[in-house]
Amino acid sequence: MKISEQDYAALFQNVEQHQIIDPQSGYSETKFRYPAVLAEGHCIDIELRPGFLLQIADYQFHQSVVLAVDECEHPLEFGFQLAGSGKTLSRSFHPGESLVCGCGMAPSAVCQPAPQEQQQEIVVHIAPEVFKAFVGIETDAIPSVMQHLFRKYDHEYFTRSGIITSQMQTALQQIWKCPFEGLIKRMYLESKVLELMALQLQQGVEAEALPHPVGDLDREVRDRIQQAKEILEERVEQPPSELMLAEQVGLSHYQLKRGFRQAFGITPFQYLHRYRMERARLLLCDGKLRVSEVAIAVGYSHFGQFAAAFKRRFGITPSECLKGKKSQVES
Repeated sequence: MKISEQDYAALFQNVEQHQIIDPQSGYSETKFRYPAVLAEGHCIDIELRPGFLLQIADYQFHQSVVLAVDECEHPLEFGFQLAGSGKTLSRSFHPGESLVCGCGMAPSAVCQPAPQEQQQEIVVHIAPEVFKAFVGIETDAIPSVMQHLFRKYDHEYFTRSGIITSQMQTALQQIWKCPFEGLIKRMYLESKVLELMALQLQQGVEAEALPHPVGDLDREVRDRIQQAKEILEERVEQPPSELMLAEQVGLSHYQLKRGFRQAFGITPFQYLHRYRMERARLLLCDGKLRVSEVAIAVGYSHFGQFAAAFKRRFGITPSECLKGKKSQVES
């Protein structure tokens, strides 16, 4: 079932709603049920301040629904996928993933949550001027680590996916089970949302350790190199060989290696190695998995090889990272 953004919004016009408004604090909360023809569940829109919206969604589609979204001006967005999976034209999403979107122009897209699968999401939308006011920055003095978040509305917006860390998970559960009401609820939720935004932005700063594009490529080749990069990231546990990867994306082995060097300054093999190490570091810092489990998660069957590679990259062992010792890259 494919549905346009306008028709999707129209289905919500006559659904059951419950609204709470506190004129003194400016707090506004609206809880509405999903249209029965589409799904079972609800969504809560909480306006913490004008231009600062928190959305909490818990729903399940009855059947496959493809939502077509038009090109639009996009605010800053911080998203967290607590449960459920799905896909868009450019990526798939899974439980435990986060997403940061800068302001700018969002191109037309489609979104397809997995049917008959519980979807739980927390999403924050914040106008750029509201964000700047919170952070205390001027438009003409945006720090370099945040400049990619503030693009003009005739430029395509920035997006970056990440993982939900244990710190993020704690704040998300506190939002999900907020025990307060009225002004205190707004203060509490606002503080947790700001904490989440800070944690996501810091994760982005740490991810800068990974290589970034340094050269210009033909658009078609660039798209295929991007596809190859995504294949390596998605299949990090069992990646294809360079020859197989080249065949999958329709390039020769020479074109693949040359394209990676132009785009990222390194070979596909080197990119995979750096991606594995950075993902391993994030998983170890998260603290949910044992060192041996992290090694397997990033494609190492031999623990000794993983430990040696990790220490060469960061200057500490995986066990030391798990215990909270800072690496030479961080210090």
